Amino acid sequence: MLHQIVLLFLVVPNVVSYNFLVISPVYGFSHMKYMAALANHLARAGHNVTYFQPFVVDEYHNHNLIEEKSIVIWNYYHDEDGMQHIPSQGCMRSAWDSSMYQSDVGAAILLSRYLYPAFEHMCRKMFEDTELHFELKARQYDVVLSEAFDFCGLYLASYLDMRSIISTFTGNRLNALAPVLGEPSFLHYLPAPTSTYGDGATIWDRANDVWHKIFSSYGFAKLFEMQYQQVKKLTNGKVKHWKEIIHDVTYHFSNSNPYLDFVIPTIPKVVPIGGITVDQDGWNAKDNHSEELEQLLNERKHTVFISFGSMVRSVDMPAEYKESMIKVFHDHPNITFLWKYEMPNDQDLVKKLPKNVHLAKWFSQNALLSDKRVDLFVTHGGLGSTMELANAAKPAIVIPLFADQPGNAKMIERHQSVEIYPKLEIPNWKKLSNLLQKMLNTNFYQEHANRLADTLRFQPIPPADLMVKHAENAARFGRMPNLVPYAKDMGFVEFYNLDLILLFSSIMAVCIWSAYYVYTKIKGSLKLKIE
Repeated sequence: MLHQIVLLFLVVPNVVSYNFLVISPVYGFSHMKYMAALANHLARAGHNVTYFQPFVVDEYHNHNLIEEKSIVIWNYYHDEDGMQHIPSQGCMRSAWDSSMYQSDVGAAILLSRYLYPAFEHMCRKMFEDTELHFELKARQYDVVLSEAFDFCGLYLASYLDMRSIISTFTGNRLNALAPVLGEPSFLHYLPAPTSTYGDGATIWDRANDVWHKIFSSYGFAKLFEMQYQQVKKLTNGKVKHWKEIIHDVTYHFSNSNPYLDFVIPTIPKVVPIGGITVDQDGWNAKDNHSEELEQLLNERKHTVFISFGSMVRSVDMPAEYKESMIKVFHDHPNITFLWKYEMPNDQDLVKKLPKNVHLAKWFSQNALLSDKRVDLFVTHGGLGSTMELANAAKPAIVIPLFADQPGNAKMIERHQSVEIYPKLEIPNWKKLSNLLQKMLNTNFYQEHANRLADTLRFQPIPPADLMVKHAENAARFGRMPNLVPYAKDMGFVEFYNLDLILLFSSIMAVCIWSAYYVYTKIKGSLKLKIE
C-alpha cells in the first residue's frame, strides 16, 4: 500500500493552483465569449477563477458561456442612475448603410462618442463602490485579466494595486496599444482595410496605410483618455494613466493567430492566443442540433448560414436591404437559408419569405459551421466568426459592417477561402446572388478553406496552452519589467538616430571640405611650380 502511494506521488505532477480574476463587462457577445474562454481554460488547468461581469447592458443574463462549474460567477449591476443610461439595442442600426463606420476618420470621431456614454455609469459605480474594492482586495487574486476595450477594469485593477495584470483585446490588435507596449511599427506589414496588399500595392496604398495607422490609433486612445479623466476625478488623481498601466502589465494577450493573421513584428510580452474560443476536436454537430434543425439541414443539397453578429442586428436592416435579401432567397429555391434574425416572428418579413428560408433568434454557430451540410457562411466578419469559419474549413461571403471587420475580411481573404462583398452593395441583389452561385459551384474555396483549417489544427502550440502557461507565469513572477524593450522609452531623435545622422553628416562634411581644401592647395602649389 505504501509503495502505491509513493508511486502515485511520482506519477501525478505537483499542480499549484493560482487565484485568477477575469473582468468581463456584459456588452458585446463576442467580447464576452472571448473572456469566458480565458476563464474556462484557466479553470480546466486546475486554477481558482472568479468571473466578474458588470452588466453594462441589460442582456445576456443566461448566456451559458461559463462551462466549468468550479468558476465563481460574480454578477454586478447598475445602480438606479446607471439603469437610466443603458444603451439601447438599436443604437448601431446606422452601421448598415453609413460609410462613416468604415472610415478611419469616422471611426476616430464616432468611437469614443458612442462607447464612452455606454461605459460611463458602470465605471462610476465600480469606483464609488468601496465595498467592492474591499472584497476584491480581500480575495487576494494572483492575476487580474481585463480587456483594453472598456478600460475601466484595468483602471480598477491598477487602482487596487493588484499584484499582476494581464491586458487583452478581443480584436486581433489595437494600434493605440502597440507603441505603448513597445511593439515595432506595423507600417508596411499591416495594410489598411482599403489598401491593396502585396506586389500590387502602389504609393497611394502606402499613403493610405499611414493615414489608417494615425486615425485608427486615435479612436481608442481618445476613449481611454476620456475614461482616465473620469476615474481621475473619482479617485482624486490616485489612478495611473492608461499608458502607464499598459506599460506595466505582465503580458498582453492578443486575439491574433500567426497562421491566420498578417505577419507583423512583435515582442515576447505580446502573446498571440487567437483561436482560443475554438475547439476543432470538440465540435460534434449531432450533439448540438435539435431534431427540427436536423430536418432543415437534410431538406436540400445546399445550406447557407447567415449571421451578422450581435452588435448590428439583422432586424435593423434598411428596408431595401431586406427586399434584396428576399430576392436572393427567391432566386435559389434549391438552397436552404438559415438566418439568425432577432425577431423571427416579424410578420412583415415572414410573409414575403419563400419556404426555403428559416429564421431563428439564435443558432449554435460553432455547431453549424462544423457541419458538412452547411456549404457557405454569410457573415459580418467579426473576429470571433472569422476565427470560427477558418477553423471549421468553411467558405464564406464576408460583408464587413464596422470597426475591425473590414480588416478581418482582408486578413482571411489572403487565404482564398472567402470573398468580400461591400455592405453598400447589398441592394444589388443580382450581384450578391451571382456571387453565392459562383461559390457553391466550385471546389476552389473549399479546398483553400480545408488547407487553412488543417494549418490551424496542427499549429505547434495550441492557443489555450500558450495562454495558460503565460497566465501561470504571471501568477508565479508578477510583473516582468525585463520584457519591456528599452527602445519604447527612447525619444524621437534618439530612436531614429537623428543625432547620429547629424553627427556623421557633420563629420563627412568636414572631411569632404578638408579634402577639397587640401586638393585646391596642392593644385595651386603645383601650378606655381610649373609656371
